[in-house]
Amino acid sequence: MIPLLSSPESLTAFGEDADAVDTAMDLLADGRRRAALQYLAETGGDATLTELAVEIATQEAGTEPNAISDHGDVPSRKRRAVRISLHHTHVPKLTTADVVDYDTATETVTLTDRGRTLLERADAVQESA
Repeated sequence: MIPLLSSPESLTAFGEDADAVDTAMDLLADGRRRAALQYLAETGGDATLTELAVEIATQEAGTEPNAISDHGDVPSRKRRAVRISLHHTHVPKLTTADVVDYDTATETVTLTDRGRTLLERADAVQESA
């Protein structure tokens, strides 16, 4: 079912109050967070922090993986910068909202059911726009 745009609480799985809608919108407002959630959804629900960083850096650089390297022509400095921002900003924010789980020992990020629901609702809104 496509959520009604006149009903803001339908945009989120976090509840029906204005704070919950604000939280969901804030989580989806950043491109790196959206890219991380999309990548997790497309790859079975979990990935290492490094895998996420390589994928997002590649997307941001607009390059395609090639036969020699999975990260195309993305400089290591760019991959490192993305990894640092994921580690210090985006993954903690997603973890706090229970959208992902993060295992510090293995540096593995796992999409939760709440994260899947958030993505489904975000996709439905994009399709209806």
